[in-house]
Amino acid sequence: MIAAVVTVAACGGNDAPKVDSGVSTPAAAVMSRPATPSDSACPRDGTWKRCALEDRVVKSGLAFKPAGDSMTVAYLRVPGVRYKIGLTATMVAFFYADTVAAGKDVTALDRFRLTPRGDTIGAWKSVPSDVIWSGNLVAVLFDASATQIERIRLTITAGAPQPFSEAAKAAKAAADMQAVQTLPPMPAR
Repeated sequence: MIAAVVTVAACGGNDAPKVDSGVSTPAAAVMSRPATPSDSACPRDGTWKRCALEDRVVKSGLAFKPAGDSMTVAYLRVPGVRYKIGLTATMVAFFYADTVAAGKDVTALDRFRLTPRGDTIGAWKSVPSDVIWSGNLVAVLFDASATQIERIRLTITAGAPQPFSEAAKAAKAAADMQAVQTLPPMPAR
């Protein structure tokens, strides 16, 4: 685009073209983002939701994205959502309705492999790198490095996003009002 402006300026006579800096180019188009805990689409009710997990893990600095499919395991009551972490690691997250339902499934299993006690084969293609249980979320990591395990473990065991207190709601409403205000235009020097 700059080359075109320079060419027009050089060949177009005495008047240089005016460039409007307020117009965005197609390359700067707005990209959609996943729902975050502050969005109304991702309620903060003290339980883990997909949007809260995805937001937290991405903010922890890991390359993290949904793999686009789910998996079922015979001894777990809910389907798991697959995620890709970095280049080689994967995670399957099981979101239960509440902590009690997750506890019923997890306490009956081997906590290190998330398989029935005494089962030597299990439902997994490989031995899990780590199993993390926090509230209504059970996450199983595969082929993860020590750094990935630590970051995911810290992210999940910090707990699900809690509901806003009344003081936090008032502060958020004030911040939202302030964000709506616009500054006057700044003259160019």
